Amino acid sequence: MNGHRFTFSGKGEASSADPIKVSHWLESADEFQCMWAVKYLWNQANPGGSLDLYLGDWSQDQLAGLVEWMLFGDGDSYGGSTFPMPIYGVRQHGAEYFAKAKNAWNQRVNRQKKASQAKNTIIVDPETKKKIRKLAAEHDLADAEFLSILIDLMSERRGASYGDFWCMEAG
Repeated sequence: MNGHRFTFSGKGEASSADPIKVSHWLESADEFQCMWAVKYLWNQANPGGSLDLYLGDWSQDQLAGLVEWMLFGDGDSYGGSTFPMPIYGVRQHGAEYFAKAKNAWNQRVNRQKKASQAKNTIIVDPETKKKIRKLAAEHDLADAEFLSILIDLMSERRGASYGDFWCMEAG
């Protein structure tokens, strides 16, 4: 446990969010993810609203605790800051808001992964493209797989030739 676990007193509005799922999600969250979750939850209850006035330079643990407090806590104060009334909307719809936040975060992460794995493009003239396709088809390979194998073979051949040259020089 990260030490940010919020203690429940049983007072105030109960959240329908699952405390175990929330805590598990927060255990692997960094400071950016926690800040994102705080702002996301707040904007669910108060669209277009800003928490910037209430948030200072908070650590990952403080922000994770704030997420738990927003969903499960009592009162309107946390970490020396007093938050306005929409906090009760977060608590009232905790399960829905947390599920949306978790889904939105996963989509964000997946989009970033896809963007970082964008395909590389090599432009070749139409005649060369035909030759690549013909040679790849002769070996029952996709164009990209054929080119990868061809480049590996050429690289190995160059390395072997280079190594043989040095062996002959030394001998």
